Amino acid sequence: MEAIIYFDIMTNDGYEIGVVATAMLSGKRIEATFHHDIEDDRECLVSNIQFFNDEGEQFSGSEKLKEIVFEHIDDNDMKIYKDAEKGSDVIYIDDFKSDHNLIDLL
Repeated sequence: MEAIIYFDIMTNDGYEIGVVATAMLSGKRIEATFHHDIEDDRECLVSNIQFFNDEGEQFSGSEKLKEIVFEHIDDNDMKIYKDAEKGSDVIYIDDFKSDHNLIDLL
């Protein structure tokens, strides 16, 4: 299943970076039974990332900014899967507060 994930990154110096990421969700989770352990082979593979500044203009981000996006999506993968299981292919996750200034992420 393909999902579009939205969230904002707030920089240390007060700027807001809008993030739109396209991800492919695959795998499944099988609950444990008396004879079987939990199986969880779910993956959330990000294939495309778009960044937007405060004025809505698109820009390309640094490798550090992309790394932050991958980590934030990985940290929120359970919420992403729960929303996807409800049939939603547009998913909003919590915003991220960065310790970096805007200039460090461009």
